[in-house]
Amino acid sequence: MRARLTAALALALALAAGGATAQTGGASFAPTLARVPLPSGRAAWPVVPDADAWHALSVSASERQPARWAFARSLIGQARGAEAIGVLETMRQDEPDLLLLDSFRLAYGAALTLAHHDAEALVALAPGAAGTGAPSAERCAWRLRALAELAQYEAARASVACATPALMARPAPARTPFTLAIATIALETGRPEAAGAVLAALPPDHPTATLLRARAQAQLGQYAPARTLFGKVEREGAPVDRAAARLGLIEVGLASRELAPDAAIKQLNALDFAWRGDAVEERARVLTFRLAAERGDHAAALAAGAALLRYFDVTRRPAEFRARVQDQLEALVGPGATMPLPRSATLLWDYRDILPSGASGNRLMETFAQRLIQAGLYPQAADLLAYQLRYRTSDIAQGPLSARVATLQILAGKPGDAVTLLRTTARNDYTPAMIEERQRLQAIALSQLGRVDQAVAILAEVPNSAALRSEILWKQRRWADLLAADQSLLPRVAAPLSDVEQIIVLRHAIALAMLGRISELDSLHQRYAAGFEARPSDRVFRLLSGPLTGGGGTRLEEALAALPTVSPVDALAPLLDAPVTPGTPPA
Repeated sequence: MRARLTAALALALALAAGGATAQTGGASFAPTLARVPLPSGRAAWPVVPDADAWHALSVSASERQPARWAFARSLIGQARGAEAIGVLETMRQDEPDLLLLDSFRLAYGAALTLAHHDAEALVALAPGAAGTGAPSAERCAWRLRALAELAQYEAARASVACATPALMARPAPARTPFTLAIATIALETGRPEAAGAVLAALPPDHPTATLLRARAQAQLGQYAPARTLFGKVEREGAPVDRAAARLGLIEVGLASRELAPDAAIKQLNALDFAWRGDAVEERARVLTFRLAAERGDHAAALAAGAALLRYFDVTRRPAEFRARVQDQLEALVGPGATMPLPRSATLLWDYRDILPSGASGNRLMETFAQRLIQAGLYPQAADLLAYQLRYRTSDIAQGPLSARVATLQILAGKPGDAVTLLRTTARNDYTPAMIEERQRLQAIALSQLGRVDQAVAILAEVPNSAALRSEILWKQRRWADLLAADQSLLPRVAAPLSDVEQIIVLRHAIALAMLGRISELDSLHQRYAAGFEARPSDRVFRLLSGPLTGGGGTRLEEALAALPTVSPVDALAPLLDAPVTPGTPPA
């Protein structure tokens, strides 16, 4: 805590001193720094007491940049990278030209490396323009360390020879982090003997060095001593070292064939549950994926592979790795999968970001959505295709897909969602057929929400929508409006009447009866009686044609119950009959 407060005070003092910049308060510091040799060797990052650094920062503006430079180098020498970045940033804000100087870029790259901003560190440590920033031992040392943290081991190996003079000039304690990086590089590039030789210079009780020694012995097939070292660290080390040792023991057990793959996967899952977010988890996930894929455990392989794609640098994986993970998903949810459909739906939704891009992924989603629809799982199918619409479809292709999603949302009892979707996906470049289909669906959804007048107004602009308008009015029992809408649908000839024509005439008769317009009902009977002869619906038509006094109400109920099931709107009828989920918000 005391060190943290000291660092915060130091940084605050450095930043507060920026009120009068070096540019406005005196001569620029950049020319002076340009004449100074690059930091190197034992004197690269001299440490000064914090009290002296604070005193130096309180001097006049003309001396402030040199004081900041000394302070930043001291912080790097103490491995306080985040604080060094703050001081160097203050310097850069006063003099942007400092970033053109090799010395400043080197210090900035070193601070970024210490703060584990390794990708940014490599940019700062890259050679500058016009040949500046040529390789130097100190630059190579920090690049080596940053590349090792990024698991770019082959590139880091190429910097070892260049970095050696700078490392050998350091005192042993300052050399240790670089030595560990070189040993890791040797292990990851298949040279365990070299790793062992490098580690010989470190104390035998250093926990990280002990882990690396154990890994080197395991790679050499010396399983017993490797197991002993891993066990020692697992018992005595810090949490991060214990996690690495546990992984090492699993790897040794597999290599020595003393641990079965199934048991190894269980132990790896337990390790992943307890330890997350660093190279240990990454190695564990890679091993889990390999073992599970080899054994055909698609669920375990998918979980491990998806975690590697989502949370770790994908450039560390082979080029075909994503395709291999996608194969695991397709094995679980594809046409030949044996997993129960609800479980498959959950998996596909959880791993929808793993789906292949382009036509193959869309085809898989479409096929699976059709399976959900056939099973009556409309909400799940709607969610799946809505994701495809939002993230995988663009331009005019959104027209038919948005109509399909809206259809499923209506069937799922969510007409408000359908109206919102259709409005937010409106475009001017849809074809007339697409626009008309979307308007019909919006009218149906609005009618489901009880907003019949809006639905009818929309259909007034849609060609050939009289049957749908009549169906909506029939469902809502809007008898007077139904009679007006039916005028264009009533058959022109009395016989023979098709099933759809019969239902139109029967509904018209019921509306007239409901409104008590008996004379018009008699005229309707005279006009169409011949068309109902010898038809199953003839009894219903005759039931409606007699006087309604006395048992008229009962007769109407019987007529309503005996109506044929055919609908004038055919495929759209299920949408109008879909129940609305209670509590559905209006669009």
